[in-house]
Amino acid sequence: MRTFSDIKGLPIYEQTTGKMVGTIADIWFTSHGAVKGLVAEQGGLFGRRRYLPLSAVQSFENDRVIICDADSFQPFPSSDSGHSLYGERGLAGSMVVAADGTTIGLLDDVYFDGQLGKIDGYEISEGFFSDLTEGKKRMELAPFTAREGVVTVETTM
Repeated sequence: MRTFSDIKGLPIYEQTTGKMVGTIADIWFTSHGAVKGLVAEQGGLFGRRRYLPLSAVQSFENDRVIICDADSFQPFPSSDSGHSLYGERGLAGSMVVAADGTTIGLLDDVYFDGQLGKIDGYEISEGFFSDLTEGKKRMELAPFTAREGVVTVETTM
């Protein structure tokens, strides 16, 4: 199972022309774990971010992402329709708290299956030294709500 950080920065190639049309910058997903799309950074003098629906992705490979064609990019969906990991209101670094109020750690990354279009779990950090000695923790998928830097998962610890 791969984390989003495994594909962040990968080049995006257009299947029809073989031309590189951007790089993966972020992921867009719902609070119930459905991956809706990716955020791509496009080059040029004024590099810009564009939304790429997951349905436009032909394949995730080890060193690239292949899409149908560059016309697949769309305007960003409303912020009410999902969350990003690293964007302006991204969830990475947010405190993760269980429904009963127990602090779990900080959201570091998400495990996802691009072919199925779903988040499988969360990668949780308990701090720098804990990560060094024990490693990061994997938490199974649970629906969540996100407000002001706190992600509340619908589970108890």
